[in-house]
Parts: sequence; structure tokens; C-alpha cells
Amino acid sequence: MNSKLQEALKKANAEVEKSGITDPELKKIAFSKAVDFYLGSETPQSTIAPRIPKGASDKSDDFWTSLHDSTGIEINKLKDVYSVKDKQILLVISSVPGDSKADKQRNLAALILLAYQEGLNYEWAPSSLLAEAANHSKLYDTSKFAKNIVQSDWFRTEGVRRGLKYKLSGPGVSEAKNTLSVVIS
Repeated sequence: MNSKLQEALKKANAEVEKSGITDPELKKIAFSKAVDFYLGSETPQSTIAPRIPKGASDKSDDFWTSLHDSTGIEINKLKDVYSVKDKQILLVISSVPGDSKADKQRNLAALILLAYQEGLNYEWAPSSLLAEAANHSKLYDTSKFAKNIVQSDWFRTEGVRRGLKYKLSGPGVSEAKNTLSVVIS
């Protein structure tokens, strides 16, 4: 057994023992996660930020070209709405269009998902990404955000709770492109 693996096993065991977990199944899970962390194959959950997912293009030129091809909007105008910084897509608009907070939340989610789907060809986006974008835009409401999104026929979901992912439906793509047109005008 190599020294890196031995060291990871020792540290993982110490962390699990220190945590005081008594359930054998939870101990196994915690030990496995700790070993993965100490081997460097996983980052702690508290430091995960929504980034361009693995398998998706992380080249910003490809992003702009793909989004332009999909929407027909000039790249310079798209750069007034989106920014790619440190492999993360950000909205750089001052306000999200909508008559109510629920409308604004749906429009925000649609704009973010449009960028991931059409710009990066990445079909599903984690719910944490949408929550972070909504929080940044002062539109996050923990009790109603997911409900407002799910009630619309613009979105499809997969998974549950922390593993929940979203994508735009056919009508959602059309609505997102309409919202994007409103934002750039």
C-alpha cells in the first residue's frame, strides 16, 4: 500500500472517530467520503461552488459562439447579460424582468439554464447553481423559490433535495430566449 493511501486512511479514520458517529452505515459513508477527500478526489461539500460541469466546454469562446448560434443575438450584447469568470457563468444585469418576485425567479432560472444548455451544451444544472444566482440577485426565498420554478411548465426536474437538477423544457427555451431579448433591448 502506498504512503499516500495509508496517510489518507489514517486521517479519515481519525476524522470519523472524532465525529462521534455511532450508526455503522453512516460511519462507512463518512469514512468513504473522508478517504476520497484526503486522496484529493473530492472537495468538501461546503466549498463546492457552481462551476461549469465536467464534460461541458470550459472555453469561453465556444460558450459565446454556441449561445450566439442558438439565440441569434450578437456576442457583444450577450456579454452585457452574461459573464464567464473563473469557469463560472454569471448574470451581469442590474435587474431581472418580471411583474412579481415569482416571475423574476422564473426568468432568472430560465436565463441561467439557457446559458448552460445552449452555451455549454449541458442539459442539466444543479439546483444549488440556481439558488446561488437567485441569492446573488436578491431573489432567493427558501420557502418558495423551488415551488415557483416547479409550478411552471418551463422547467423539468430530476433527482431530489440536494441532488435536484433542472433543465429547460421546449416552452422554457422559447420563454428564456424571449426574456433574453427583453433584457438586451
